[in-house]
Amino acid sequence: MEDIRVFDFQRIFFGDYPMTFLLEIIFRTCIMYAYTIALLRFLGKRGMGQLSNLELAIIISFGSAIGDPMIGAEIPIFYGITAVTTVALIQKGMEKLINRNVTAERAMEGIPECLVDNGVVLLDKLATENLSREDLFRSLRIKEVFQLGEVNKAYFETSGDITVLFHGPRHVKHGLCILPAEDMDKPVWKAGQSIPESTPYSCVCCGYTRKLHKERHFPNCPHCGKDEWTQAVRDD
Repeated sequence: MEDIRVFDFQRIFFGDYPMTFLLEIIFRTCIMYAYTIALLRFLGKRGMGQLSNLELAIIISFGSAIGDPMIGAEIPIFYGITAVTTVALIQKGMEKLINRNVTAERAMEGIPECLVDNGVVLLDKLATENLSREDLFRSLRIKEVFQLGEVNKAYFETSGDITVLFHGPRHVKHGLCILPAEDMDKPVWKAGQSIPESTPYSCVCCGYTRKLHKERHFPNCPHCGKDEWTQAVRDD
């Protein structure tokens, strides 16, 4: 094995090839870049318009197949072109398959998961998708959601986006405010404490909301079993 001199800055920054090899790198990069643009045109808008499993796979494959011939003196450009063309053809074939076969589409890209149902967070679905409540609330705030009572359904799409279906204005109800914790000014009560007034309250964990009556005691949440409550809000 050839001995390597540690911290050989000539090798670290410029390698063992002559400086004129930089011109070859520029040439290789221009060819692979132009060919990549042509392949993306071939794949069409769907090929890169969303980041489902197929799109992530093609990005990773393209990166390796295109990048190596750009700077690898021992890798012929034609090898890179062959690899990236094969990836593009496989991608095109998989798109045709999933467009015609629902089972194949679900196997390759999964299915949308409902994360919020009628204002209540489905915690088991969050866990399945490896999302936190704050991940969900952040995405809902981007969609201009102030409180969960506005939300009829929220779906975690296969592209990684969250789609929100709102209640109509007449059907919006009280719900859990999803502002960041530092902007919240409402107190939190524990199960067993006395209810200070008769009004709707929301479970801090899942958003389950119901009217609780004064001088009774806060229960555990019947939906998720947690023991923290806060006063529900509503946009009037």
